[in-house]
Amino acid sequence: MVPTTMLAAVYEPGNINLVLDKNYPIRELEDDEVLIKVLAAGVCHTDVAILSGVLLQQNKFVLGHEGCGVPVKLGSKVDKHVVHLGHRYAILGTGCIHGKPGGAPAINQFLGVGKDGFYAEYTIVPAALLVPVPEGVPSEVAAIATDAGVTAYHAVQHAANVKRGDKVLIFGAGGVGHLAVQYAKHFGATVYVCDFKPAARKLALELGATEAFDLIEMTNKTAAGFTVDTTIDFVANKQTFDLAMAALKGNEASFPTSPSLVIVGFSGENLVFDTLDVITAGVQIRTSTYGPRSALVTALKLFATGEVRGHVHSEPLENINKVIDELRAFEIVGRKVVIPKA
Repeated sequence: MVPTTMLAAVYEPGNINLVLDKNYPIRELEDDEVLIKVLAAGVCHTDVAILSGVLLQQNKFVLGHEGCGVPVKLGSKVDKHVVHLGHRYAILGTGCIHGKPGGAPAINQFLGVGKDGFYAEYTIVPAALLVPVPEGVPSEVAAIATDAGVTAYHAVQHAANVKRGDKVLIFGAGGVGHLAVQYAKHFGATVYVCDFKPAARKLALELGATEAFDLIEMTNKTAAGFTVDTTIDFVANKQTFDLAMAALKGNEASFPTSPSLVIVGFSGENLVFDTLDVITAGVQIRTSTYGPRSALVTALKLFATGEVRGHVHSEPLENINKVIDELRAFEIVGRKVVIPKA
C-alpha cells in the first residue's frame, strides 16, 4: 500500500534551512511517471546556493537532485518491460523534465532544483530519467553518480578532452573533484591537485594524484615555472582562476591543440584576465555543466568495476540541515548522502 504523505525536507523561499515536513503530500502520477521509494540522496553545494539565495527560487519544493531508488508504482504509459518494480535506478535529477527540444531547459524544471526532488521518502520522476544501477554499486554511490559522477566525467572527457600523457591540474578535490581525479587517471593523465583542506589533499593522493598542493604551495610552484596542459576548476574564484592561468601560460601554443582552462564550479566572483596573455599562450577557456545520460551510464560502469570509487558517508534524512551546515563550513571530505528510514 503506497502512502499518501511522507517525510520530506522542503525548501521554502527566504528560509536558510530546510523544513522537515512529516506529512508532505504524495501527488497522483501522470501517465509517463514513476513513484520512487528513495534509497539515498546526495547533498551538493548547489543546495547551499539555493538556500543562500545565489540560485534564487520562488516556489516551495523538496530539495535534493542526486537520487537512487526503487519504483513502487508506474504510470499507465510506462513500459513494464523497461521499468521494473523493485529494481534499483539512478535518476537524472538535473535532466530536463519538460524542456523544449533543442533548447536549454529552465532551472526550475530540474528535479530537486525547482521541482520536488530526493530529500524525501518518495519522489515522482519521468520514466525517461531512470538509469539501471549495476550490481555491486551501493545505492549511496549510485546517488552521487547522478550529478557529481556525471559532472566530473563530462568535464574531464568532453570539456577538457583529457588523454593519455596529459598533465592535469584539478582545483578542489571535494564531492565532485575527487571523482575527476580518478577519471583523469582513468584516461591516462598525470594528475595534480590544489585544495586548501589537508584531508582533501590526502584523499586526492590516495586516489592517484601525483602531488597535492595548498594555495601557497601552488603559488610558489607556478612562480617556479610549473606548467600543465589542462586545468579543471571546481572552485572558480579569483585565486584559483589566476593560479590556473599561471600554470597554463608557460605553455607554448601548439595549434590546433592548446592548453585548456575548464571552469566547472561557481563562486559568484568576477574572473578577470588579460586577453593578450590568453591569446599569446593559446589558452582555451571553457565551461562545463552536468552531462548527458551516457555519462551517467559510463560513470556507473566505472563504479561497478572499481576503477572509480566514491568517497561517501551517510546520515539519516532527519539530519539534512546538519549536513548542509557542514557543507557550508567546508567540513565534508568527499560526498555525503542522506538516507530515508526504511
